Amino acid sequence: MSPFHENPLLHPPTHQSMVVRSLQSVTAEDREAILQDVEYNIFNFPAGLLTVDFLTDSGTSAMTDVQWAALMRGDESYGRNWGYYCLLDAFRDIFDPKDSQNRLYENIVMGNVSVKFYRDKVLEQHEGGFANGGVNQLERPNFFIVPQGRCAESLLFSSVAAHPVQGSQKPIIISNGFFDTTAANASLSGFELQAFTQPGLSDPFPAELIGKKNPFKGNLDIAATSDFVNKHEVTMILITVTNNWAAGQPVSMANIRETAAIAKKNNIPLFFDACRFAENAFFIHKYEDGYSDKTILEIIHEMFSCVDGFTISLKKDALANMGGVLCFKDGSLFAKRYEGIGLDIKARQIVNYGNDAYGGMSGRDLMAATVGLYENTKLSFLEQRIGQVQSFAQKLQANGIAVLSPPGGHAVYLDMDDFYHGCNRKPDDFASVGFAIELLKAFGIRSIESGPFAWNADKKTPEEQAKIPNLVRFAIPRHVFSDAHIDYTVACIKELHKRRHEIPNVVITRGRDMQLRHFGAGMKPVLPSQPRRTYHEEANRQLELLFHAVGEEAGLKQKQTDALELAMSAWGDELIPEKLDEFSWHSNVSNDHSPYELSLAIDPHTGDHELRFLVEAQARENSRAKYQESAIQLNEALLKKYGDTMSFEQFELIRDIFMPLEVSMWHSFASSKSAQKWRLYLGPMPADKHQSSAMTRDALKLLGYDDAWKVTESIMSPDDFIVYICLGCSSSVNDGEIKVYIAHRDATSSTLAEKQLRLCPEASAYEIQNFLVTMSGNSHGPYSNKPVVTTLYFKKKDPKNLTTAIHFPIDANVANDAEAKERIERYMENISAPAVYREKYRKTLATMQRRPLASGRGIHSWVSFKQKPGGGVINTFYFSPELYGPLA
Repeated sequence: MSPFHENPLLHPPTHQSMVVRSLQSVTAEDREAILQDVEYNIFNFPAGLLTVDFLTDSGTSAMTDVQWAALMRGDESYGRNWGYYCLLDAFRDIFDPKDSQNRLYENIVMGNVSVKFYRDKVLEQHEGGFANGGVNQLERPNFFIVPQGRCAESLLFSSVAAHPVQGSQKPIIISNGFFDTTAANASLSGFELQAFTQPGLSDPFPAELIGKKNPFKGNLDIAATSDFVNKHEVTMILITVTNNWAAGQPVSMANIRETAAIAKKNNIPLFFDACRFAENAFFIHKYEDGYSDKTILEIIHEMFSCVDGFTISLKKDALANMGGVLCFKDGSLFAKRYEGIGLDIKARQIVNYGNDAYGGMSGRDLMAATVGLYENTKLSFLEQRIGQVQSFAQKLQANGIAVLSPPGGHAVYLDMDDFYHGCNRKPDDFASVGFAIELLKAFGIRSIESGPFAWNADKKTPEEQAKIPNLVRFAIPRHVFSDAHIDYTVACIKELHKRRHEIPNVVITRGRDMQLRHFGAGMKPVLPSQPRRTYHEEANRQLELLFHAVGEEAGLKQKQTDALELAMSAWGDELIPEKLDEFSWHSNVSNDHSPYELSLAIDPHTGDHELRFLVEAQARENSRAKYQESAIQLNEALLKKYGDTMSFEQFELIRDIFMPLEVSMWHSFASSKSAQKWRLYLGPMPADKHQSSAMTRDALKLLGYDDAWKVTESIMSPDDFIVYICLGCSSSVNDGEIKVYIAHRDATSSTLAEKQLRLCPEASAYEIQNFLVTMSGNSHGPYSNKPVVTTLYFKKKDPKNLTTAIHFPIDANVANDAEAKERIERYMENISAPAVYREKYRKTLATMQRRPLASGRGIHSWVSFKQKPGGGVINTFYFSPELYGPLA
């Protein structure tokens, strides 16, 4: 068997395109007008006006030339057309264990038939499998052709419901996941549905393991099934392969066998919804231990040896445009429990769909589906098929778009909770439908929401809502799209992600309570509204989102939220004004004068992080003195709560130096796995360089850092000046610390690196300059827009073990935040930052973002580079909450 290469360039092509279809040129304005005509229901948008259609892979595949050759030999006879016999034979070849395949269709297509061929081959007696032959199919029919898969479901459920087992109550079906039409058909037939999907569908999966491992997220939850079966009488277990409800995730052979054991032990018929059986077999072949040396057919035979019967849509893994089949194994538990049910199903088939030899299918489609079953079970085809889906998912991930991972077999599913992270969208906003509408309108790409709208979340309990994934599906037709289609789609999704805050929500205007409402309901886009919040509500909202972004531990979450609540307790309940009052006192904590700033420090080697907030206590009267008074009151509140571990002794020692001068006081709280710390910032210093230097020198002396001023002075050029000092607030003498912030006017990267090396000989000049040059947009300086700042960390217990950091003012050196993001991501590439580092930055930025990044600057304020003694680096990203909009 050919290997499934990790390098997609090593995959040989599996087909050539012989016929193409030209696409119409349609404008966004044209599509908007038509969307209005169809009430914004994307199911009802004319397919001929689309550029790329990912609505479904069902019936939309491009057939092979062999299928077209067979199609031309279609027999439209009403009674026993030869396509009927070919399809029966194909099912025996594919699904029944046997040493060789008959491939009856080959002789039929070539016209190489005779009376003897009909008697010996076509009318041969078969029994014991999924497709009886000869008289056995007449006496014990077990193979039923229908127009499509949902018709097969309807036949199965309605027939079983008409043959109740004595003593049973309302019939119950257990499944690993019911697709919408499956659930509707079963419900209409009176079944109670119990879906037990294996937990962990939305769990993160390492991007680097895609194509190497697979957790089989489509599995049935065996524990939940066993528990339920022990307490209830169950009519049937239905395994969907692959699990269409669960994003096309595969089901392992081990899970199939465990389910079969439960079914056998409890005398419960076991069926497959086998629409994508071949894709599921490929996942088993590639990822499940013990199956890499087995052929796809051997795996299929083992899968189907476990079940009593199956429904299948031939529009998927038979590469056909139409068709479906219901069949059950002759002599199986199902056949014995419902004796004579085959004759009842056959009667229903004939009444509803037509003679059993065609079941509503044309003879041409019968031939095409027959050949498609053989074509679709080739390993080379499945490699290309699954590989295209995998490539699509990886391209999205590479562009910062989260998908449910690893990708399944037939579609890529966008994780819309991640897509809208930080946008304040609720399930009943139906924002994912809004995304699908916007993607269609702007770019001519049709996808489909598979989340709160499709699964009626607005009519379910909170517990039920929590189980509904928020996804948008991009189903990929087989043999249809090239890399150009995929690349175009990725670029368009990325463009929408940039302006996700502006994507409309959706309201239902008609058909809210109709069954399968996504097919016919009327809708209308509405612009998302942002509720007015108080300072504390907004800061707490962003902090909660940050917790999710970085995976914060529960204990640290509580400490951060408690600290924030206390820091804002005196003024945080005030509503945030829609516009900053130009005559009021303006805080300088953040770029846009918001009274708080959030920051994230990350180790670029391990991905470990520290979350911080910086806040200026607000006053109700507009004066510096009142703001200082509010800060002193916060000191007192902090001492009251943290008295045993906290002290403002350092501040009290130097208080008279800084007050009542025009100096602000800011409070910072930082939490990581190793420590939680409060700090107090004093600044900005007076503009007079000599005065600020004298104040700093005197403060350091009073605090007992006798040598600190000499160190500070040693790296200060004539144009440098001190802007802030920061005091540790620990009650422990050994934890005493002070930081001095020095601004460098018109400094160059080499000058700044030299200053660092002077203090820390083990520092890397290359790493420092790489940081500065990348953040500045490939400039070595001088940096004139806004001074670069150096921080010196002095610790009481080890004053000579100095730590330094460089803070680059990225807000002053970019045109917008999109440019800032590009530079930061380029820096990540330069230092080979791990995926966890990149993801934490990306999601933190999404948390803080309120607008398209390219529409202004100000979300990013500073980026710092800190070299620790003995090696090691920490990068910190400082974000403005933009309560009052971007910078001018």
